[in-house]
Amino acid sequence: MKKSTLFFISLSLVVASSFNFVQAQEDIGSNQALMEGSGSFITTINKKNQKAIGSPYLYEDFTVAKISAMPTEVYNIRYNAYTDEIEVKVGEDKVQNFNKSISNVVITFINDDLKLTPLNYINSDDGMQRGYFVPLTDDNGKIKLFSKKQVKYYKAKLAITGYDKDKPAEFKNISDTHFISINGAYARELPSKKKDIANLFPKNSKEVLNFIKKNKIKTSREEDLIELIGYLNTL
Repeated sequence: MKKSTLFFISLSLVVASSFNFVQAQEDIGSNQALMEGSGSFITTINKKNQKAIGSPYLYEDFTVAKISAMPTEVYNIRYNAYTDEIEVKVGEDKVQNFNKSISNVVITFINDDLKLTPLNYINSDDGMQRGYFVPLTDDNGKIKLFSKKQVKYYKAKLAITGYDKDKPAEFKNISDTHFISINGAYARELPSKKKDIANLFPKNSKEVLNFIKKNKIKTSREEDLIELIGYLNTL
């Protein structure tokens, strides 16, 4: 039997155990826990057929990636930034979603070393959510910075007059949004106003504001935000 066949059989066995998985296990932790019946990191995909121009995916095609929970394996993966799901190709015509409820997992796209990790976060529109973020700062810091890749879906529009044209439905990439997590709390969108950022740290708000002004920190520049978070972790 070929190695590829053995791989898909073993992966299918792992997938089968996912039906017994208890959602939102925050302390699952180790690879051993993933593989010994306490749960799988794959869940069944819920496909949505939408006819639209553009793409909901960060990369349109599946690309090789590694999952930290299974460091010896390589997977074919793509990220749907619209649905905020990571899709794993487990067969020629079979695709399943990664289980984002598992904590402390990093998915690394090998071609460009892009990393995604699932986090709890506060969405201003929908409240508490779970989604994928790009880690931008040291994992050991008490204050962490993340960016969120986003694709927005625009519905089709019919022409109103004879001079207009119908507009098809479309997926569009929009700018990354930056989130901050303090002492392991749910990630929240980082304010764009400098005073609002300083107010997140009431005991040190003056020092933070002085640092922002002295170093000419621009909240629109990711490298500046990384520098700011580095300073905050020294307080």
